[in-house]
Amino acid sequence: LGECVKVNNTIASDKAQRGVVLIVVLIMLGVFSVIVVSMIGGSNINFKIAGNQQYRMEAKLAARHALETYVSNPNNFALPLPVRASVIDIDFNGDGLADMAGTVPPPTCLRSAPVMRSELNERNVKDRDCFKSVQVVGGNIFSDTTGTAAINKSGCVKMTWDTFARVNDSVTGAALEMHQGVYLRAGEGTTCR
Repeated sequence: LGECVKVNNTIASDKAQRGVVLIVVLIMLGVFSVIVVSMIGGSNINFKIAGNQQYRMEAKLAARHALETYVSNPNNFALPLPVRASVIDIDFNGDGLADMAGTVPPPTCLRSAPVMRSELNERNVKDRDCFKSVQVVGGNIFSDTTGTAAINKSGCVKMTWDTFARVNDSVTGAALEMHQGVYLRAGEGTTCR
């Protein structure tokens, strides 16, 4: 009779151990589930960060492209200035559709100053037009009170312009404004307006 009791205790002990193992396995499964869910959430955040960086880089490229295209056209700096903003599209993936667009308003002339003869190089073809004889023009444009400015100044003025491109993409939410300075020479008498 004593041996039967031992067998029954062993069977009861095995059942109790199986219950404890089940509880431990369920707890470990729950912990692993929490870890997996947090890893998926972290990877989604990283994916969004990488996407936002890509959209920002694309917006920078669109703004740079818009500025370079605008600055390359000398008519955009001729007086009278254009009155409307230019919209310049860019196609990143080559499908023929505009992916982003940069808006470039008319440039702003910051200052205009005479080019001094000492700044010119006689051998440079671009400087030859500025070497023409300078005469005093009405309104004291090329003379000062002593009359020596007309001798030191050339027939050109240097103009500094500020132009910028703005990109606001409604699809990606990317928004950016990029400025670029432009230095140009113009003929005598050209002033900022």
